[in-house]
Amino acid sequence: MIGWLIFLLLALVVLGLLTWPMRLARPALMLVGAALFTAAAGYAWQGSPGLTGAPSAAAERPLRPDSLFAAERMRFLNHYGETGIALGTADAFNRMGEDEGAAWLLRNAIVKRPNDADLRVGYAHALFVLAKGHVTPAVTLAFDRADAVAKPGNPAPAYFRGLAYLEGGDLDEAQQVWRSLRAALPAASPWIKPMEERIALVDILRQRATMGAQPAP
Repeated sequence: MIGWLIFLLLALVVLGLLTWPMRLARPALMLVGAALFTAAAGYAWQGSPGLTGAPSAAAERPLRPDSLFAAERMRFLNHYGETGIALGTADAFNRMGEDEGAAWLLRNAIVKRPNDADLRVGYAHALFVLAKGHVTPAVTLAFDRADAVAKPGNPAPAYFRGLAYLEGGDLDEAQQVWRSLRAALPAASPWIKPMEERIALVDILRQRATMGAQPAP
């Protein structure tokens, strides 16, 4: 009996989190409800809901450390309101290894706010993580769409495109994207100093990579 009470409590929490603040559409809620119903049926068939709980010896999956994106988005993207909650929740999914869940959540948020450039940047990075750190055509397209809806002069899509290349280990592409962005910034832009710092960082990383590739004397 206690097992069923715990299951029902978790189901209510899940539905509450999905309906607020994301406000899922009715078809999506029906899909979630069907998934919970299937889980309940599986629990009743394979589990032992009538027994009291017992400690489990199963090893828990270790959490991933925060990515560069998780740190940088707090500086350069909106982290308030529904947008901030969606981006933060997606980061939490990525830390738990639920990469498909992170991408799905942000895609659903974009359906409701298609002109939110920050959500689109987050979705592009979620696709990047889902692709195991590769800038695939889908990732490129997502960044292109973020750039298309961004307000004039908003460098965030280009900056995070370069960051994805950096996270993926492609220093040349990261350098090229960031140098082009730096050249396009107006003289009074608050992005100039951060961009110059990151361009300098990539220069250092490239020098170290070159030195590491040289044969020892």
